Amino acid sequence: MSTESESIDLPGDIVEGLRRLDKSVAVLTPAVDRRVANAAAAHFEHRPDTVRPKKRRWAVAGTLAASLAVGVFLVRTQTDMEPAMLANDIDGSGVVDILDAFALARMSDGAASQAQIDALIGDIVALNGTSP
Repeated sequence: MSTESESIDLPGDIVEGLRRLDKSVAVLTPAVDRRVANAAAAHFEHRPDTVRPKKRRWAVAGTLAASLAVGVFLVRTQTDMEPAMLANDIDGSGVVDILDAFALARMSDGAASQAQIDALIGDIVALNGTSP
């Protein structure tokens, strides 16, 4: 390649045609601009307003509500246990549930009476946290 500017000999008709093309600039008039905008509006007229379905918002709200409910449940189960109830955790699971009542009933030493087993079951299934 040469670093000096090179001259290309072209026929005069081609040179004149290239000069005319170089001088002509496409002008976008307001009328053309308006026609393009109208054509675009007509093309996109039948598209839906929103692409995302509205059901998705309810799914997000439902997920947040479920997460909050699980969090509240976990916090309540960890903090609302009375020390007296934890003393009845026979199987050592950290939660006093019906399995503890079964374990108490199966104890072979006979230390638990039927009244004690019934009282534990009443405490476990009580809806308001008090014995019946």
